[in-house]
Amino acid sequence: MKKRIYKEENYKMSKWSGGNTRELAIYPEKAEYLDRDFLWRLSSADSDLEESSFTKLPDYDRILMVLEGSVVLAYGEERTASLSAFEYDAFDGAVKTKCFGKLIKDYNLIYRKGCKGRMELVELTEQAQPVVSRFEGSRCLGLYSAEGYAVVTAGGETDMVKADEQMVIELQPGEEAGVSIMGQGKCILTEVAFEKEEMLDFPQEDFPAEATRKGGSDFALALRLSLGNNRWSSTMRKMKKTGSLYSPALTKKLRILDKFFVTGIVWILGIIACLLLLPAGVDARVVFGLLIAFSIVDVFLISPLIYMLYLPRPLSAHVKDSAELNAYEKKLFEEQLNYDPHQEKLMHKYRDRSGEEFKGAADFWRRMNKDD
Repeated sequence: MKKRIYKEENYKMSKWSGGNTRELAIYPEKAEYLDRDFLWRLSSADSDLEESSFTKLPDYDRILMVLEGSVVLAYGEERTASLSAFEYDAFDGAVKTKCFGKLIKDYNLIYRKGCKGRMELVELTEQAQPVVSRFEGSRCLGLYSAEGYAVVTAGGETDMVKADEQMVIELQPGEEAGVSIMGQGKCILTEVAFEKEEMLDFPQEDFPAEATRKGGSDFALALRLSLGNNRWSSTMRKMKKTGSLYSPALTKKLRILDKFFVTGIVWILGIIACLLLLPAGVDARVVFGLLIAFSIVDVFLISPLIYMLYLPRPLSAHVKDSAELNAYEKKLFEEQLNYDPHQEKLMHKYRDRSGEEFKGAADFWRRMNKDD
């Protein structure tokens, strides 16, 4: 059993089309909401708008509870749900959902399709109540103190969860919950169960000190990545299509290196340094030779070393062959192949301005070209 209490200083703030969102907890802890590499996420959002549209999450199911306010949720043309304070509803994240009425404050559970999730409201009393786990296998229990305070006993230890604090308890297959709760006010209980194969097998924690640093292997991989990690090269796409999935941590840092043109700036500075030799009286042919030599050294030594220093190591532990992928990783591999940063930027920019959602690139370009 693992448990943790998240407090205000641990929450991540972000914006959505209707207002603000606080991320209370996410699993795995190193996952990123924008990368869509999480299994579940707990958050609280607000909006001052009388009408707003929820972000579309095709790969996830959702449960939303209203904490303050009264709203009507419309799920496409399928159905509606009228929710007042402490009422909740479950829905498919893929459905275009609109909210009518000011959503002063809510509580959200988002979990990946294939997982099991639930939410319920617990009225706290001075007498301890057992928290019953309804699922089996690997699962996480969430306890959010919406009002008052909660005293939680788990694993033989007792903790206080104060108002607006979130506790998460992780249970392994076959492990009994053994959790009880008492206090004053209201507490929101959530539970998500998932199969271990839903999780990436890439290391989630820092590598141990005794991990072998495969220098040659890492350098060769860093060289390939540095040659292909830019918007003009097709090398990266070819590498991916040969059957290699990159871990979320590696993918994120590769995008940062490309976005800020790190190795390109180093090369430009080196070229400038060589050209400054001309005013100093160095022969132009010598300077030209230095430019060629520096460019070769930069491509085959300096840039790969920058990648080795910045990227998570050993690099070989963050790359998996397609033959070793589980079902969840195969889906991520397909998304990785189809990812187009330019297209994503256009889609997000247009969505933020218009509030529209798109069913992938084809739908986006069809609407842009007004092709009915």
